[in-house]
Amino acid sequence: MFRNSSVPGLLITAIAAIAMAAGVFVLLVTATTPWLGLHLTPRGEAVVLDRSYLDFPMGTVVEAIGLSGETPRPIVALDILAEPDSLPTYAAMQEFYDRQSQLAVLLTAPELEVHLRDASGTTALALVMPDNRPLWSMPGSFWVQVLTGVASLLISGWVWALRPGQLAPGLFALSGLGTLIVTLTSAYYAHRGLALSGDVFAALTAVNHLGIFLFAGSLCGLFLIYPRPLLRRRWLPVLPALLIPLLILDTLHVGIEAEHYYVIVVGVTVAILLLIVAQWWATRSHPDERAALGWLGLSVAIAIASFSFLALAPGLLGLDNPLSQHYGAGAIVLIYVGLALGLRRYRLFELGEWAYRILFYMVGAFALLCLDALLIAGLNLGFTSALAISMLVVALLYLPLRDWIWRRILARKGPEQHEVFAAAMDVAFAPSRGDSAERWRLLLKKLYDPLDMADHASAPLRPVIEDDGLAMTLPPVAGAPALRLRFPFAGRGLFQPAHLALAETLVSLTERAEESRQAYIRGVGEERRRMARDLHDDVGARLLTGLHAADERTRPLLQAALSDIRAIVSGLAGDEAQLDLVLAQIRHEAARRLEAAGIELYWPLTSGTSGATPVDYRVHKALTSAAREIVSNVIRHSGASRLAVEQHQVGGRLHLKFSDNGSGLPVEALAGETSGYGLRSLRQRIADLGGTLNFASEGGAVVTFDLPLHISETPPEPGVQTSIAALDLPS
Repeated sequence: MFRNSSVPGLLITAIAAIAMAAGVFVLLVTATTPWLGLHLTPRGEAVVLDRSYLDFPMGTVVEAIGLSGETPRPIVALDILAEPDSLPTYAAMQEFYDRQSQLAVLLTAPELEVHLRDASGTTALALVMPDNRPLWSMPGSFWVQVLTGVASLLISGWVWALRPGQLAPGLFALSGLGTLIVTLTSAYYAHRGLALSGDVFAALTAVNHLGIFLFAGSLCGLFLIYPRPLLRRRWLPVLPALLIPLLILDTLHVGIEAEHYYVIVVGVTVAILLLIVAQWWATRSHPDERAALGWLGLSVAIAIASFSFLALAPGLLGLDNPLSQHYGAGAIVLIYVGLALGLRRYRLFELGEWAYRILFYMVGAFALLCLDALLIAGLNLGFTSALAISMLVVALLYLPLRDWIWRRILARKGPEQHEVFAAAMDVAFAPSRGDSAERWRLLLKKLYDPLDMADHASAPLRPVIEDDGLAMTLPPVAGAPALRLRFPFAGRGLFQPAHLALAETLVSLTERAEESRQAYIRGVGEERRRMARDLHDDVGARLLTGLHAADERTRPLLQAALSDIRAIVSGLAGDEAQLDLVLAQIRHEAARRLEAAGIELYWPLTSGTSGATPVDYRVHKALTSAAREIVSNVIRHSGASRLAVEQHQVGGRLHLKFSDNGSGLPVEALAGETSGYGLRSLRQRIADLGGTLNFASEGGAVVTFDLPLHISETPPEPGVQTSIAALDLPS
């Protein structure tokens, strides 16, 4: 316990200390670097003031600096170059370093003469005392770079400290260290007062390149193994084996030329993008890893695009600001935020849809910049006019197109409120608990289309999303046990907060509807028991009195009526009769009626049934009514002399077959096209209880039917059985 809790804390503390110390060191060194007090910017080959100085307005040309009585040294745009590695050759870079050394020596003098020329061509001389540069004078791009480096190492180090034994977070932390090296060195020498010692400048450039190689190589290694391993880890050392020699050649200025450095950087960048594409293909069957990769690729793409915009936009728009590109360093923070979320996978399911929204906004910004640059460069429009036209085109074309794509492709349409309510009612008011559970499963399948739906041992009190959006566990609902849904939308997505909210609404509505249903059933039960008492105490007593006074002709009718009343009372009271008793009563009644008509009955007393099986009242009633109807048809229409009955019980269903030796059934009756013989009503009565009925003529009429011995306690309510099917939800 101590090791698990203390080691990450110590690592995070150490990393934070390193990041803060590096940032503070750069601030201290910057604050002690000599500065003329002039804010300079290039204009063509010249250097001008970008702020007023004494009586000299902004735009005044700085021609030279020097010591009093000595030949001044000319100042050109090359002297304030922010990034010396943008020069085409190492020889040009060395010339730049030599000029920097000469200027750096001048900055150590207590006083310098600065030769100025205003817009009218008038020259002037200003005496300047070099001094340490105050931090408040540093431009915003300096602070962006410093904060970017510190934040990158803090974020990447935090992820690694939480998983110090894993390779992917380790590579992530190395890339953060590389970012810190790149941004802090660039922040220092790109924002120098005027010059640094050439040797110091060359060393800082070499360290900057080390950081770039470390950053790019670590990202390549990361995407080679994460989220899916694209190669065996024993091949990873090949990557530094390729990059380190290139870094050594670049540092020693041998074997390659300076312009090849950017070719190498572009090549590594393209390799990173290709690895992202390869990972996208490799994770096609792993939705959780695909979601994490979505953030990895998105954050890298946004960072590269943002840096490119800020680096290239000044040139495209005609804005001379050598430090504008350094604001792009802030975009690197997006990489670390995205990678941290992807690697840590902390509540990743809450961010999936926002990734696409951010992507759309970035595309819109890209379209605005590109169109603006095209109008300025191609049509020679002014900046204000070009910006206005660009914004109008983006607003009228891009934004509607973006919304249309979002609705059609990416946004999953949720059900309307009335559809959710109808679906909950459909589940709660199913004919039986088993039907409710089945409808609940069908509804979840319809809404979320999970690849796996299984019973879950633990029963949460409310729906919860687990495994970073891969699974959602639901509490027991409508007779169904707790369910765990995994890999939603056929494995192509993750559970989002909107899906969780929908599940919570469904569970709540279904539970309330179930409570209402139970209250309704209790009320129905009370009413049935009252009706049963009335029938038994009033109608039954009167029939029993009449039975004692009836003659031989009337007594059988009264006995049958009493038998029906007893069955009705038992049904209303919720009692169940035994199957053997029900069949015996039906057999006895049929034998008495057929004997009076001179027709023989063959119905074995024991034949394939379990007498101890309880029978629902409605099944009892249907069996009795169906047998009476069939016997009536035999007596009235068949002309038969014999009726045979076969009975079989298979599982929870009873099968009966009635066959006589009469004239058979007409074709219309067999096709169900006539209402004669009571066949249509008989077919409907059996179908209502979930049974089947068939007619045939095989040397006489043959009627076969089967019925479930147990049916739902409550009949299905009309109008609620189609609500689940009505949920037209795209998956």
